Amino acid sequence: MPREQLADTLKKTGVCRKVVEVEESSECILLYCSDEDGMLIAAASYYDWVYAKTVAEGAIKPHMWHCSDVFYTPYGLYSFSKNVEELARKIAEKKPLVYAQMRMALEKLAAVEE
Repeated sequence: MPREQLADTLKKTGVCRKVVEVEESSECILLYCSDEDGMLIAAASYYDWVYAKTVAEGAIKPHMWHCSDVFYTPYGLYSFSKNVEELARKIAEKKPLVYAQMRMALEKLAAVEE
């Protein structure tokens, strides 16, 4: 999966205003999606599938901004598709849930600290 293709599609479809590559390896690409609160999108491919895990920026600490940390954090949602365009659409559909999940996590953390 060419990284430019995913980044361009996310911008063209309006999923992200700006996309910045955070990390790239032979197995994964991690993108920062500038939007409401910001999202991290870890994307990879497996045979003829492309998949991504989307996590709200506030749900994961900056020192954990790596593909493996994003894929294994309990926060965020996965999307699976046969092409990048469909993947971008699925990510867009899940954005409200990703942000809601982050707000719930932050509220829970604040309650524990009180």
